Amino acid sequence: MSLSSRSSRTRSRVVLTALLCALGAAAVAMLAGSALAAGGNLVKNGSFEKDSNGDGLPNGWVYGQNIAPGDKRVCNQSHSGACSFKMIGDANYKWIYQDIATSGLQDDIFDFTAWVKGKEIVYGSGGVIRLAVEFHHTGGGSNVAQGDDISSAGTTPWTLHTLSGAPASEDFDSITVYLAFQADSGKLWFDKVKLVPAAD
Repeated sequence: MSLSSRSSRTRSRVVLTALLCALGAAAVAMLAGSALAAGGNLVKNGSFEKDSNGDGLPNGWVYGQNIAPGDKRVCNQSHSGACSFKMIGDANYKWIYQDIATSGLQDDIFDFTAWVKGKEIVYGSGGVIRLAVEFHHTGGGSNVAQGDDISSAGTTPWTLHTLSGAPASEDFDSITVYLAFQADSGKLWFDKVKLVPAAD
């Protein structure tokens, strides 16, 4: 084999290797993109595993109203992983929320789910477990989809609560998800929270 033909074959191999690497990177990017399109979870820290500063408020989440010292991340109860978020029934309507920087179009639909466990819960007239999704419209304003799901009083095992088919009424540039609880007494735990695009 001549030197020139060896050099030509070497250059061909280098070009082919570079092409395959580029195609591989593109394939990985396509798979990563399709994972979200196929229903990737938009909620960060949905199982409450991370609390970098140890203040009881999991990373990515924000306190709403009427949060008491006993309402916090705990790692002695969980459905998934080691931790969950506990709320104490004290007759107040209380919630935590997370803002999600994602945009979409009018009539986009999402499913919002959370696993919930209760202990010795006594509901008053306004008792509720609530999952809610708020779409913040690009032109201002918002629309909220929510589900009221009052579980059995007393002690209940981990149960999946679902808000299915939450629709955006206009194009939106962000989403807020809420976890809310109101009871006269008892304890409630949230875990494995997910917001995913609804399947077609």
